[in-house]
Amino acid sequence: MHKRVDDFCDKMGNEPEEAQMEAALDETEEELSEDISEFIEDHIQQNLPESLKESSPLLQEARQEVRRRIQRPSGSACLEVLNLEESIWARALRRFQGILQSIQQRCWDVLTWLWEKVGAFLEAVWSAVKAVCGMLMDMYSSVGQLFGNLIQGRHHSIRPGFPSPGLTCLSGTGMLC
Repeated sequence: MHKRVDDFCDKMGNEPEEAQMEAALDETEEELSEDISEFIEDHIQQNLPESLKESSPLLQEARQEVRRRIQRPSGSACLEVLNLEESIWARALRRFQGILQSIQQRCWDVLTWLWEKVGAFLEAVWSAVKAVCGMLMDMYSSVGQLFGNLIQGRHHSIRPGFPSPGLTCLSGTGMLC
């Protein structure tokens, strides 16, 4: 990023004109946005687990959206009030600071957007897992009740005269089958 400032100063020379400076600043802002987008892409690639390198469509979509949000133009040049007493280099400094603040704000906006997306995704996963846990608890209770009934029925069948359901006694002997 520092190289972009050096490039800007090289383009300006000693006595730049206002229009030349504005064009160079606009170009520099675009280049900085592209540099940051590429840095983010490279950083993701370097830090992404191997299992995710064959990126899913959702991950690819998120990466494209991050790039789009970082690279959107700030429009800050249109809002400036020209102070004729200010040197061209003081205006350049003020514009550079505005560009950096704008890009930083876009990065914060991307983080907020990502947090909302991740939050919504995690909430959906959490809800699904919670539903499965609820189903497992219901099944646990049902299985306990079912086997409890079977166990109780079996105990009754061991006592003479109380056959368990489905078992018949041999006629007149009192013995269980």
